[in-house]
Amino acid sequence: MRVLVTSTPGTGHLHALAPVAGALRDAGHEVWWATAADSCAAVERFGFAALPAGMALNERMARFAELRPDAFSLPPRHRRAVHFPVLFGELAAPVMASDLATVIDEISPDVVVHEMSELGAAPVATTRQIPHVTVAFSGEVPRPILAAGADAVAPVWASLGLDAPPDAGLYAQLYLHPFPAAFGQIPAHDNVRHLRPSQFDGGDDDPPSPWAGTLGEERPAVYVTFGTEMGPMAPWPALLAALGALDVDVVATTGGRIDPAGLPSPPPNVRIERYVPQRHVLDRATVVVSHAGAGTMLAAAARALPQLFLPIAADQWDNADAAGESGATLTLEADDRDPAAIGDAISRLLDDPRFTAAATTAAHQIDELPSAVDRVATIVALAEHRPLP
Repeated sequence: MRVLVTSTPGTGHLHALAPVAGALRDAGHEVWWATAADSCAAVERFGFAALPAGMALNERMARFAELRPDAFSLPPRHRRAVHFPVLFGELAAPVMASDLATVIDEISPDVVVHEMSELGAAPVATTRQIPHVTVAFSGEVPRPILAAGADAVAPVWASLGLDAPPDAGLYAQLYLHPFPAAFGQIPAHDNVRHLRPSQFDGGDDDPPSPWAGTLGEERPAVYVTFGTEMGPMAPWPALLAALGALDVDVVATTGGRIDPAGLPSPPPNVRIERYVPQRHVLDRATVVVSHAGAGTMLAAAARALPQLFLPIAADQWDNADAAGESGATLTLEADDRDPAAIGDAISRLLDDPRFTAAATTAAHQIDELPSAVDRVATIVALAEHRPLP
């Protein structure tokens, strides 16, 4: 079977697809991956043939800032209603659809596999009668936001002689959902199937640093991350002050967009790095503090770790709300992130066993979900136009 994987650029979008793409490849299928040129090197490091398609991340963000400068003045919880339809529908989808038309005609895939924010593949695959799969990395897109996204991408569908579906094609054939039942946000569609969330963190096989091997041995360890993109917007001064007052060891990663040297001097119990593979620290952590990016949130949830969320943008507020339903997490709103509030929240997660018990329940649910390997048969059935198992 010939498979085309498509994604927008961005680490979280790529990592969500990598286990599915890898499972298909390991099952003997031919896999190509189309993404923006600035993400092709990462895809190649994952071991896939990369094809440039779509808009680069920096270009898309620059055009968004020009088109909707007002978006950044909205309350943080309200920004996704603008970001999703404009970034992924109005800006990214037309460029991706145009590029994919050529790619698909050259490769002639039997199935197209795309992530939930890549809205250009569905109309191109549909007009060529090629089955397509949506791989989600977070919960259900709120219906008003999805409807706005469908409206934004409607011109792409119309250019291909198609009426845009109200869900932008996300649920049209097969939608793989990564949240455990404890998190809710499960789309109510017949084509939804569960998928164990990605534990992929880049495919780096390097051994952990010596300091990581002793993390958490003498006192609880707290892992702090704001992913690869959100570091510049994190409340570092308040966070470092809060962590310095706690009897814990801390590893905090800033991501590549911020120089750790520009942060306030960390307290003695805090180690700051640009990047550490999450598997090197999550297995030794007691509590995780993050922006509620889906990759970190689900990786920590799979390890039964209580979590504190300081959401910043995108789907992070919805992710935090979903995980909060499980009773395993706490969220601090944007105007409640002083050192005292942050320190109190981390202390509660460390000291109250109810958070760990709830996190353990969610972890068991995640462990019971079908893996990417299990879902290969589902994708093959779709490609062969058979009923979905």
